Amino acid sequence: MRMILARELSGGDIVQERRLADKLDMSRTPVREALRRLEAEGWLVRLNARTIGVKKIAINEYVAALQVRELLEPEAAALAAAKSQTKEIADWVERLDSIRLSKQVGLEQQWEFDQTLHMGIAQVTGNEVLLKIISELRKTTQIFENQTLPAKSFPGYDAHLAIINAIVEGDSDKARKAMQDHLRETKKNIFEAL
Repeated sequence: MRMILARELSGGDIVQERRLADKLDMSRTPVREALRRLEAEGWLVRLNARTIGVKKIAINEYVAALQVRELLEPEAAALAAAKSQTKEIADWVERLDSIRLSKQVGLEQQWEFDQTLHMGIAQVTGNEVLLKIISELRKTTQIFENQTLPAKSFPGYDAHLAIINAIVEGDSDKARKAMQDHLRETKKNIFEAL
């Protein structure tokens, strides 16, 4: 997955187990297992009996996923605000500040934080169905953005901080609006970049 997120593998690229094992200087068995896991998680797709490739997301699938995220994630943020005293939430503030202050943080760490925050909010709700759906939707949007948009510096520091602060304050309405604003701004920025 790191190679996909780092743009070393693009949507539609064929992934060959032997070549990947050689490139990573690993035996084929752990590479084969990793490829099976990535296929099960939806990052890779089977093109035929012997060939797998990196999943490519079409714009219409991306837009649909983003629309559903706009419905679900603000509600997840509102639910998370009701559980504002968890340790995970305090950790988000520290991690976001370290990213903002660091000159060494790359795109991979920024994407990792974004994933941690959005999935952490879904997890804090305690609703496993919501968590699973948001995870799948985020995977779709993340694959599309990674494959389609130019690499950019960390998006949404202020927006992420507003979401975290609203959750820490336990203000469900404010958390809902902060997440909604963030997702709408993200969508606007992405369509401007296309």
